[in-house]
Amino acid sequence: MSAPAVPGYRLRRLVHRGTSFDVYDAWSDERACPVVVKRTRPGAAAEAGRRLLREGRMLLTLTHPHIVRAYEVPQVDRPTVVLETLTGQTLDHLFDENGALAVRDVAELGRQLASALVYLHSRGIVHGDLKPANAVNAQGLARLIDLSLAGPPRVWRSARGTPGYVSPEQARREQVSPATDVWGLGLLLLEAAADDDPYPVGDDGRYREGHGPLEAPVPLSRRRRVPARLGDLVTAMSAFDPAARPSMAHVRRELEALAER
Repeated sequence: MSAPAVPGYRLRRLVHRGTSFDVYDAWSDERACPVVVKRTRPGAAAEAGRRLLREGRMLLTLTHPHIVRAYEVPQVDRPTVVLETLTGQTLDHLFDENGALAVRDVAELGRQLASALVYLHSRGIVHGDLKPANAVNAQGLARLIDLSLAGPPRVWRSARGTPGYVSPEQARREQVSPATDVWGLGLLLLEAAADDDPYPVGDDGRYREGHGPLEAPVPLSRRRRVPARLGDLVTAMSAFDPAARPSMAHVRRELEALAER
């Protein structure tokens, strides 16, 4: 019998195949529990491998209830990271199945993610790719699951991020900062509250493929009747000018107050 591809882990099922990465449901013999193994695909660009290893090593240093944990970055034939298995579903699937969330649920979801982002920012890390597919909800507990683009505040000199979610400054190749994550969380909350894509396909007046957002999204208050405090907060978070957005600490406080109502 051939040796396992990742010593100490049994790869049981391929759950996702991307352009650069394969993600497996696996079993940890040492921990006697399921884990997730994320590996670069054979032939993947060297930059993809460096990015995966950077993400894994970063996650090993982070301990927060709303951020996925990394167990190990094993020394094997190609870049590999072992992560905890999370139950539940990604937020994009949650929104598709449930539609617009109740205001208190929107606030609680945002509070949890904002707490993770305040923690990252305190450690000099910007997430840089907030979107519903990059967070999981399991019985009311939200977790960020993808920090592949995370790093210190900087200028991104190449096209990164997800179309429809990139901030104006990312699209213009300007400084990516904590304010970029405020924008990303604002779009996520708008989608959660309104059951509506902040930048729907074909809305060329506000978002142009290849150029990014041209102006702020339609305010939440024009999409759904919500408390003014929530509508004003989401509108401020999605201000086109990063300097006009509130701090993530302020966002967390506001969402905490809304979640407690």
